[in-house]
Amino acid sequence: MLGHKNIRTTQHYAKILDKKVSEDMMVLRNKMSNRNNDKIIKKTN
Repeated sequence: MLGHKNIRTTQHYAKILDKKVSEDMMVLRNKMSNRNNDKIIKKTN
């Protein structure tokens, strides 16, 4: 699919991509959670 002659090369890149997506989603979740918490705090003040 990616044009590699060896499937292991493709699998290596797939693992890196999966790990990167997971890390990026965790950062996004944390940002969204902090943003929502800030909104709640502002409403209560």
